[in-house]
Amino acid sequence: MIKFAVCYGHDEQLDFVKNELIKYFRQRDVQIAVRCYHNACELQNCPECGCPDILFYDMERDDGLMRDTMMRLKRINPRLISIVTRGHDYTPPAEDVLLEPLYVMPDKSRKHLWTYAAIAYETILDDSDSFSYYVRPEYFHIPIREIRYFASEGRRTHIVCTDRRDTFYQKLDMVELLLRQKDCQFLRIHKSYLVNAGYISGYSRDYVMLTTGEQLRISRYEYYKSLNGHLQNLKSTRPGRRPRYMEW
Repeated sequence: MIKFAVCYGHDEQLDFVKNELIKYFRQRDVQIAVRCYHNACELQNCPECGCPDILFYDMERDDGLMRDTMMRLKRINPRLISIVTRGHDYTPPAEDVLLEPLYVMPDKSRKHLWTYAAIAYETILDDSDSFSYYVRPEYFHIPIREIRYFASEGRRTHIVCTDRRDTFYQKLDMVELLLRQKDCQFLRIHKSYLVNAGYISGYSRDYVMLTTGEQLRISRYEYYKSLNGHLQNLKSTRPGRRPRYMEW
């Protein structure tokens, strides 16, 4: 069972966040454990066996104690995922990189709580070689090497694999954010397309050709420049081998 912790200063905030998390995962028929804390001191005293997998907390008025507590929890559970809200004028210090994966949540509305809870939960389920998504009534785990590309349609994303196609509710920007945590190369070529570089056989200014023969449109010159830079870099890291990517 995935363990959540919620650390906010006011009871009404704690109750709201806890209830929304339980409600969201109950809809997906997933059981979670949620513990509530009012401050960093209470959070520091949680036993190692109770160390959370996912933590929601504030960093708006941090005096250093919360960050120290987060570093301690990260040492106990290296897979800990942090979801933090903080003021607009807050400047994160460089050591925040030690807390990654760390997501900054704009506010504690239902919309953002449900969105970031899904991202964190799916990240916990994943390993570096797979991607997880939810299609009622269960989660699916697909090896990265089998995914050709993702295509978005509004709030829905289509996943196109070697032997299956599915549709799940998640914005493509969030899918891209999840994939950045993995050792894989997915390239954005369009606001609606995210492509696995391992399936690219060629490209032009306007299209990407996949090894399957499919053509996907490149929508902006900025995407083409980024794509070209990534693929040229991959060529240079393979000395003595025939370049795999051919520009039309």
